[in-house]
Amino acid sequence: MRVRLFAFAAVAVTSLGLAGCPNKSNDDSNTAAAPPPATVAAAPVPAPAPTPTAPTNMMPEGSQPAAGVELHVKAEVDNRPDGITGSPVAVPGATAIAMAPTGWQLTKAAFQVAASTDQKAKIAYGTGPDGNAGAAALGLTGCTWNPPEPLVIGAKKLAGQGADGVCKRGAANVKAAFITANNLLVVGAWDDGGDLANVFGSMRSVTAAVGGVDSIAACCNALSQNAKSAPPQQIGMYMAAAGACNAARSNPQGRAALAQVRAMLMGASVPASCR
Repeated sequence: MRVRLFAFAAVAVTSLGLAGCPNKSNDDSNTAAAPPPATVAAAPVPAPAPTPTAPTNMMPEGSQPAAGVELHVKAEVDNRPDGITGSPVAVPGATAIAMAPTGWQLTKAAFQVAASTDQKAKIAYGTGPDGNAGAAALGLTGCTWNPPEPLVIGAKKLAGQGADGVCKRGAANVKAAFITANNLLVVGAWDDGGDLANVFGSMRSVTAAVGGVDSIAACCNALSQNAKSAPPQQIGMYMAAAGACNAARSNPQGRAALAQVRAMLMGASVPASCR
């Protein structure tokens, strides 16, 4: 009897053990392995943008150079006091004077025109709001100008403006530029190989008219009076000398410039106040 009870108990324990132990093969087949975590690529770091470098001769913001126009006037004139010395040019109605290059032929008219000896460069001095009137005095037509740029002109730092351009002489293109300050307009034009340095040197020489120098004023008045009574062949000389004298009144060199005035009279009587 004891043997039977022990056998029955052993069978019962074995059955419970089998029921409590899950089937390993089924468990492995039903449980899927977890996928590896997704790799997220790092966002690329943009390279720093290069710092723009401003050109030496900038156009006004939003403007573009006209076709065929070379940029000179800003770099050649703005904030540069190194003007040339030469013959003073005074223009009626302007409160500034300029220097025509030494050795250039100066012709008096509504626009005074200075020309280099090889005729490859010319400068016109007069009044006006832009370069067109002066270009006409230089025999140029069909000019195209860049938008005007503000300039600080000459040793006296006059506030003005200027522009580069291209014009026509017949069928040929001619480079040009102009500046204006204190109602003085200076227009330069040059062919290839022309004396560009003296064109812009003359523009840089522009300075404010001083006026009011009594001793020089007396000389200028005397020359003007002599022009009215001089022989016909001398009237032109007196008028030219009177114009140069008025320029000398505005010249920082003062009476030293009267030597040029006396030389212009070429033998005609020199008023005592001009000596």
